[in-house]
Amino acid sequence: MVVLLAALFSYFCALEAATRMAFPRINHIWRTIQADHLTAVSLRQDAAGKSATMLIVGNSYLEVGVDRQNLQKEIAPNYSLAYLPISGTSYLDWYFGLRRLFAEGSRPTVVGVCLSTRDLVSDATYGEAFANSLMLRRDLVWVKQESHLDNTMMSDYFFANLSSWMGHRGEIHNWVLRKAAPDINNLVPYFRPKNRPLPPTEAIVAKALPRLRLLNELCRENGTRFFLLIPPTRDVNDASNELQAAASKEGLLVVLPFQHAELPENAFLDGAHLNAKGAALFTERLGLTLLQSLYRN
Repeated sequence: MVVLLAALFSYFCALEAATRMAFPRINHIWRTIQADHLTAVSLRQDAAGKSATMLIVGNSYLEVGVDRQNLQKEIAPNYSLAYLPISGTSYLDWYFGLRRLFAEGSRPTVVGVCLSTRDLVSDATYGEAFANSLMLRRDLVWVKQESHLDNTMMSDYFFANLSSWMGHRGEIHNWVLRKAAPDINNLVPYFRPKNRPLPPTEAIVAKALPRLRLLNELCRENGTRFFLLIPPTRDVNDASNELQAAASKEGLLVVLPFQHAELPENAFLDGAHLNAKGAALFTERLGLTLLQSLYRN
């Protein structure tokens, strides 16, 4: 029995060491996320003679929809840009994720959160990867309440927060799948996501607006300005205009570079995410819209 326990302990230690040290070396996606996270934590308020710092966080809409190098050119020299996109994340991921970034010392001048209105009203989190990378351990019970976790999931999040292996098993599985089927991404245009219908506009605004207040208050407490960035969508029922108007009445900044369905269908990869053409159009307009919006507000 002692030998068996020792073998199991050694096995899990090996998995943990491999995940922490080897996996970032061979997985460029996770290596990029780690580098972006470190950059985000290092951000400080603007100093005399230097550009103000801007951090934009979000999910795959930010990852594939914004060209960071071109956006930096658009907003220079006013702002120095860093961004941290993690696919699959929603509102709770980034509310608690920003709490962690601020706790780790991040102090940009401006923070933007790029989410669709669907993401903004979601109660989901990005599972164990969120627990490991974006959640403060002391927030676990709070996360359980907000995302309606059962006790089993809460214990999974607890161990995922402690263990890199537990936190990134899903990403390791996806990496193995991509290596086994390297051309699988070519199938993306043929599998368009079928989202559940959005709630009525009034329900979206009623749930999203208090969440914007919480994000704004969190950033204000840490000496940072906040804005919500809503990516382009083909969904005419996304309530983005109504949310922007309601937020504006409370002094909350919602940046909406494109109206819903304004971009043509051929600017989208899968009906939801932008392709290279759409990303170029979005990035170009986003730079000017950001500068104008931040100046006015």
